Amino acid sequence: MQSFKVLDHDADIRLEVYGTSMEELYRNAATAIFSLITNPANVSPALEKKVTVSGNGELLINFLNELLFIWDVERFIPVDVSVSFQAGSLAAVMKGDIFDEDKHVIEMEMKAVTYHKFSLAQENGIFKATFVVDV
Repeated sequence: MQSFKVLDHDADIRLEVYGTSMEELYRNAATAIFSLITNPANVSPALEKKVTVSGNGELLINFLNELLFIWDVERFIPVDVSVSFQAGSLAAVMKGDIFDEDKHVIEMEMKAVTYHKFSLAQENGIFKATFVVDV
């Protein structure tokens, strides 16, 4: 099973992400975004970062926007993400690296994950989320 694919969209990036569990879906969504920002093969899991995100609105969108905020502010690139859910929130442990222009090339900058055309569903044991990223 593929973990994600890029869909056609006029101006932004539209992604469809898959997982056999909600944890895998969230992990694949983070991987999808950061694999478009830079090549994950050049990122080592040298540092660990923890984040907690509340569910005001769609939790997946909040989570991905928090990761983009951390990228913007700290230049942290996660390559290994584990997620656990609690009542109305999630806790994530991420392993990754700080951007280094000698090791990493920025392929694309992303501003935010939007609610435009957002969907999250489960069918035949597979979770699927579709969302648009403002670039």
